[in-house]
Amino acid sequence: MLKGCFSILLPLHSDYEILGQYFSGAGKFEITSNIFLRLKLQHDKNEFNLLKTNKYDLFSYYHKFTTKKKLKASGIILGLYLENEEDPEKFRASLKDAAKSLEKQDLFNLDQKQFNRKLKKTIEQIVEPLSDVINPDIMKKKIINRTKALLSGGKEERNLAQELLERLEDEEHVKISNYCDLAEREMEEKNYKKAAKYFQKATDLSAQLCGKDSRITKDLQDRVEFSEKIPDIINERDEAASEAREALKNEQFHEAYLLYHKASKLSKELVQFDKEEEYRLKAKALNEFAKVDQMFK
Repeated sequence: MLKGCFSILLPLHSDYEILGQYFSGAGKFEITSNIFLRLKLQHDKNEFNLLKTNKYDLFSYYHKFTTKKKLKASGIILGLYLENEEDPEKFRASLKDAAKSLEKQDLFNLDQKQFNRKLKKTIEQIVEPLSDVINPDIMKKKIINRTKALLSGGKEERNLAQELLERLEDEEHVKISNYCDLAEREMEEKNYKKAAKYFQKATDLSAQLCGKDSRITKDLQDRVEFSEKIPDIINERDEAASEAREALKNEQFHEAYLLYHKASKLSKELVQFDKEEEYRLKAKALNEFAKVDQMFK
């Protein structure tokens, strides 16, 4: 479960600055200098990172500034406080979108109280919507709000509002939750093609009930696309790891290092942090060994 979030600014000519934090309940967590250093070291190499602590799992994204803000700071780290063992992959696309949205704020002049309000609004509007799918009651309220807006429009909009209300009576919105549940089960079983099909059904229905431009529909579409490309990324990762082991047998240490490094990066893209750590540590050890081996040749 998503418990809260934090944002860290990375100025070019001064120390890091914690812009703010937001918790959905009575949560509390201190971003110490040690925590920041661990985050920064990982984000120097990767956009996404998962840092496990005793209290929360910190799933974070490093967003590099592309606007004039890059003249003052390299970017921000936007992170989520997740319950231990929560699947971070479901937040990957929306976390990235939220970080991009925050760049539009006046980050250098907002005080922490002002920023926290902006952060809370951003998280509620962008990061949390996909979790709403699990709750049919929340989904129903969102669709009712859409019908209210449509009723103030023309004849076509009013007809659509009437159709949506009828479909709510038939509890069609519950199917979105059911499709997502089925998709998640298939993901756990590594049946990615089947998962993509269920996510697509949820996406299509969400587009009809919530609107094609709604955040929920867009997040579901991201899940479709990610599910579809997972098999190819896994095959590429496993092939790189296999070739690394073969190179190691042949004492091609630098080649093995490059291949394990590739496998680590692909695991990161898959949000499989246990595999990412395994291949990263192997690559690091082989890189050092290759350097020493080269010295004595």
